[in-house]
Amino acid sequence: MSFHARHSGRAGCWRAALPREHGFWVMLAAALLSALLRAGAQRASVFAATATVVVVVAAAGALHRRVRRNSLAQLTATLLLSLSAVPVELAGGVPHSSIASAALARAVVFLASALVVRAAFARSMRGGRVRTFFFHLLSIAIAGVAALVFHATGRGTEASACAMAAIVCGAFAYQRPTTKELKFLGLSLSGLVLASTLALAL
Repeated sequence: MSFHARHSGRAGCWRAALPREHGFWVMLAAALLSALLRAGAQRASVFAATATVVVVVAAAGALHRRVRRNSLAQLTATLLLSLSAVPVELAGGVPHSSIASAALARAVVFLASALVVRAAFARSMRGGRVRTFFFHLLSIAIAGVAALVFHATGRGTEASACAMAAIVCGAFAYQRPTTKELKFLGLSLSGLVLASTLALAL
């Protein structure tokens, strides 16, 4: 076997091991970008972001096939992705209370977005109408309640991010997209994730 063939084979194995889910990369990038903006691009925070990417991508690569088969595992992975910003903000010296509230807001936005996707898949399943309604309602309720709680506790930035998610989830509950519209749905939710997490850095 030639060197080129061996090199191509190794590259193919690496690519096959990487997560292929668009949402994974969007959420990871959004969380880390938000964290770097909040913590500042100092040496410690940049190092923490790099280390976090390596660890998260390696873990996702090892587990993504099993995660794809289980809806609960997917939602759990979504919540864990929202925490990927925490090491960066800790390294950057962001106050712990601010880290906690921002992490919770990201978790709400990420989870609400994931539930909208689950609703689209549920429409094609048996008993799909009820499950679709439940997922849409849950996404709106989680984001809406979080927005109200953050507002009541004086966390205006976090409240705005969650309110943004509630509005978008409400729009999708009205529109009720199907799996045939996954590209549009993915792009729209990517915009929501990026906008809301960047809002946390302002």
